[in-house]
Amino acid sequence: MPARANLRIPFASSRTLFLQPRVTSYLSSHPLSPIADKPHHQRLHNRLSLRLHIPSSSFHTYSTLAPPLTMPKRKTTTTTTTTKPTTTRQSKRTKTTTPSSPSSSHPAMSPLPKASSLFTPLPPSKTNRLLEPGPILLVSTGNPQTQTHNLMTLGFHTMISHSSPTLIGLTLGPWDHSYSLLSSSKECVLSIPNLTLAKTVVDIGNISSSDLPPSETKWDRFKLDPIQGEKVSCALVGGDGIIGNLECKVEDESLVKKYNFWVLRVVKGWVNEQNFRLDGTAVETDKGKMMHHRGDGSFFVGGEEVLDLRGRMTKWRMLQD
Repeated sequence: MPARANLRIPFASSRTLFLQPRVTSYLSSHPLSPIADKPHHQRLHNRLSLRLHIPSSSFHTYSTLAPPLTMPKRKTTTTTTTTKPTTTRQSKRTKTTTPSSPSSSHPAMSPLPKASSLFTPLPPSKTNRLLEPGPILLVSTGNPQTQTHNLMTLGFHTMISHSSPTLIGLTLGPWDHSYSLLSSSKECVLSIPNLTLAKTVVDIGNISSSDLPPSETKWDRFKLDPIQGEKVSCALVGGDGIIGNLECKVEDESLVKKYNFWVLRVVKGWVNEQNFRLDGTAVETDKGKMMHHRGDGSFFVGGEEVLDLRGRMTKWRMLQD
């Protein structure tokens, strides 16, 4: 496109507002104390162990003159009087400190309900529909000055770290034209569209740059405004349909070859305050609503209501302004 080779692109600072990237319990047990070694206990034990001795010559006469004497029943195990008390104490101490088995201390657990009684099975290939719903993104790669700038729609991304540095991960493979551009330039822009661009976002994802005439780009086809950033050569997406732009550089490529997973470092952040209020309140119009892809062409629409629990989230106040 020779006619656009010297295209003048407005600076991001003239259209949007810059933002710095922010984007056991203790248990103890004690053994029972042993029985005190008192002479009285030993004498009582010996007294109970005495046998009744009667001369054999008078036993018959005694039994005919008096009712038979009933001897008290004794335990089958007898304790020898010569046993040292310390041995008895040690055996009792050992017995009291022996832990009981888990089966004896806890009743048998009733069978747990089966997952199939509460949930519907979901194939692994569709589990992304539960985890994917982050805001849908437009990924800008290439350089407008060389007419290599491109756009694609992306839903697979995740935050990795808040700061020092701010890192974002995304999946982008060789089946996308943006893959080669990102591989060569090591930089890109992540743009967050609002609900007013819903159909355009889907249409951008339906078409590849290779399907367009050489003189036309996706920017031309969908009438989107390229905006010049400050840290990268890729164009930011301008217009009222954009909530914010993140200028990024590739931080780590170690997982690209195996998983097509890129780790990006945010080097500059921009937000449109008309579409995203910094005080946490919601923008009531469609310009403040983000789209969250469910993985099947349907979307959640966010931004209709803001549940403000900043006062309750006391552990993470460092993440609040």
